[in-house]
Amino acid sequence: MYTLSQLQKKIPGSEIIHCEQPDIVKIENIITLHQDLPNSLSYASDKSYLKNALECKATVVMLPKELGEKVNRPTLLVPNVDFALIEILNLYFPPEKPKGERGEWLVIKPGAEIGENTNLGNFVSIGENTKIGKNCIISDGVKIGRNVRIGDDARIGPNCVLFDGVRIGDRFTCFGNTTIGGDGFRFVESNRIQYKIPQVGSVWIGDDVEIGSNTSIDRGGIDDTVIDDGTKMDNDVQIAHNVKIGKGVIVAGATAIAGSAVIEDYCKISGACAIADHITLPSGTMVAGGSGLRNTPPKADLYAGWDWNLTIREFQKFRANLKHMLSLNLIVRRIKDLEEKLGIPDKK
Repeated sequence: MYTLSQLQKKIPGSEIIHCEQPDIVKIENIITLHQDLPNSLSYASDKSYLKNALECKATVVMLPKELGEKVNRPTLLVPNVDFALIEILNLYFPPEKPKGERGEWLVIKPGAEIGENTNLGNFVSIGENTKIGKNCIISDGVKIGRNVRIGDDARIGPNCVLFDGVRIGDRFTCFGNTTIGGDGFRFVESNRIQYKIPQVGSVWIGDDVEIGSNTSIDRGGIDDTVIDDGTKMDNDVQIAHNVKIGKGVIVAGATAIAGSAVIEDYCKISGACAIADHITLPSGTMVAGGSGLRNTPPKADLYAGWDWNLTIREFQKFRANLKHMLSLNLIVRRIKDLEEKLGIPDKK
């Protein structure tokens, strides 16, 4: 627990207003605007939530500095609410610190190296010649194959599988039931029989990458599948073989990226999107939720729809025109009714 004054000192550039004794105001709970708990702090990141912030039950609200003149209640003003919230949540809910703990029923094969302070959960299996860095947390039921490399400060959730040869950088986070380095989906047909083409590449993942639960990242066919530094993926994402994803890319849940696609730096792909094989998304491209792209977009922009490569403005015009087209039958019927009433003969 912290006092309001102590919290203010933790956030550079912050200030307290409308509170006479911040040293004795206790903050025990961090809450949303609709909750009601004693000794609490809530927050609003912009002016669209200001009315809710002024009416909420929290003891103190945290707001951007530019809204300071609009409030008359105990308030913590900060330069950026989201970054301040990160600081505060880490104070109240500190991340688990590894202490080199070992669970039961471990399988550690010859040549494997485990870094200092790394935790291994129950039923963890580590293959030959695998190297895991220091200060990592390997959760229960994780299976790590042979010749895998994992950097420092990794967090690998329960029941994840890392296949042979996977390479991962520092500060990697991966949630439960995710698979990295499984075979890519590639077959050749002859006489209605599918013959599997061996997948002998691997997966290379850079630093500061986060991957959600139930996600699958396939190994490359010959070349590696690549995910560069700072990329973040949501749950239930499929990354196929030989995909190359650049730096700082965001991929939301239930999205599938097909084989050999290239996603350049700082693209943002919304949920439930489908990206076809062998196409390239230019750096900075955004794809609206539920969209599909089968061809390389001509330039970085916000794209929407299915297979049309329309920018969001073009898609909105198309959607409006489509609504008009759907009304044509009704318009034709009304014209015919008017012609009948006016005695205009049918030209047929």
